[in-house]
Amino acid sequence: MNVVDQDGFPLTAGQLQHYHMMKGNPELRTAIWSSYRISGALVIDRFIDSVDVLVARHEALRTEIVQEPGGKVRQRVVGPPDRARLLTCERVLSRSEDQFNRYIRHLVASEQTKGWDAGALPFRFRLFQYAPTVHAFVAGFSHIAVDGVGNEILMRDLMSIYREAMRGHVPSGPPRQRFVESAVRQAAALERRTRRAKAYDLSGVPPVTQFQTGSLGPRVDTGTLSRNSRFSLADEELAALRQLADQHGCTEFHWILAAFAMTIFQFTQQDRLKISIPVNLRSAADRDVVGMYVVAVPVVINRPADLDHVRRYPREVGTAMLRATAMYQMDSPELLDESLAAQSEGWGARCLHDLTINYRKMLRVSRRSFAQMDWSEYQAQIDYSFPGVGLRILSFGDALDVHAVLNSRVFSDDTASGLVEALRENLTSPDCWTKRRTQAVPGEVVALKDASGSTVVSANVGKVEEALLRHPLVRTASVFRETGRSGETYLCADVGVREGMTEDSLREYLLELGAHSSEVLAPSRISASPATS
Repeated sequence: MNVVDQDGFPLTAGQLQHYHMMKGNPELRTAIWSSYRISGALVIDRFIDSVDVLVARHEALRTEIVQEPGGKVRQRVVGPPDRARLLTCERVLSRSEDQFNRYIRHLVASEQTKGWDAGALPFRFRLFQYAPTVHAFVAGFSHIAVDGVGNEILMRDLMSIYREAMRGHVPSGPPRQRFVESAVRQAAALERRTRRAKAYDLSGVPPVTQFQTGSLGPRVDTGTLSRNSRFSLADEELAALRQLADQHGCTEFHWILAAFAMTIFQFTQQDRLKISIPVNLRSAADRDVVGMYVVAVPVVINRPADLDHVRRYPREVGTAMLRATAMYQMDSPELLDESLAAQSEGWGARCLHDLTINYRKMLRVSRRSFAQMDWSEYQAQIDYSFPGVGLRILSFGDALDVHAVLNSRVFSDDTASGLVEALRENLTSPDCWTKRRTQAVPGEVVALKDASGSTVVSANVGKVEEALLRHPLVRTASVFRETGRSGETYLCADVGVREGMTEDSLREYLLELGAHSSEVLAPSRISASPATS
């Protein structure tokens, strides 16, 4: 073991971003879970040997996060766990194979909703047996240790090791690229970028997406965390989408991103959106390294100004995505995230990544062959909690599968169905992009605009005043909009308070309330003075 291994080494950019996100939102302490059907005879001792080799080979499976006395966060490689802790084996007594399948799906769904114990190993492997020739292998990885690419590398490597073991040849030793060396190399590059980091103006980025669902009152509690919808494009629909992307000179993903943005614009008064996209920051040298290298990159997309703008819109959206990705590749993701969070609060709300799109191109794979893969047998229908609208898209040679997850507290069944139907239309027909589905804005809702005149967010003046007056130390409150010298508009409040209440305390109070109501914003200027009795 060298000095780096003993003293610890830096976190990757993906690990750092996820670590700081978890500090603010403990519910994000999640894992990547997958399940695989193993058909045919399985020699369990050889399989456990293979898992032992896998853990020994990949350092990301033997790392632990440590916080040094000064607060700096590092990680270090530890020895492999005892053989007994590598894998748990369980015989499942089911009446039928179908019942066994349902049990595994339910188990994976249950694991998906749990937080990962920060002090636990970065992996958890479980093997279930229904019959000597039918097994299910369930694998979980801490998301701060392993990303989706790493998960795929590990599963391929495990099956390769097991096949070699069955031939009597058990591989040993680390893979060609080590995670420790990769993380140190990336951290050195990140430090150089941080020293010359530029101050980016992110003040026009909306902190949240304010959906207009066209119905009054709170959503009916459905007992689920989200509303899920799935559809597939194939044959003529898929051909139309890909032909449109070619005609507009953009990639398939850029076209999908533009169609998604236009769909959301139909359900909001905002003129600008922030859509988060996972980006893999592995370098060419790190392509086969297991670790956490993915960062969430916020892509800022403007509403098109007119029909002529719509025609060139897909390429502009693609440019916006490439620009955002380059920014996170060339500068410090940590500093960029901090700047975005601080400037978001200038608009009166905490930064929320409530629009996401995860796109995966399945090269040289048809959906039919993908569906026949053994691992798909046990994929559970997970009830994810999501703050807005998230898309997961698999692009095959013969189909495009779309899974949409919508916040059940914001969207009714009808509104969720309407949004998904609009997305499907927009993917294949840009003629639908100019539709408007938002309702008239109530009189008490005021638009807050930047110097260009674009609506960034809106605030309900009445609700902000009500929120202030509910505070036990507030006696009077008046909320209003003002216009700055450059034409920007912002929210102000004059508040009569009891002794001990400050402007900063009131702003923090409103920021907390705003996490549960997107129309309640913290005014940019709060003037607090002693209330007259």
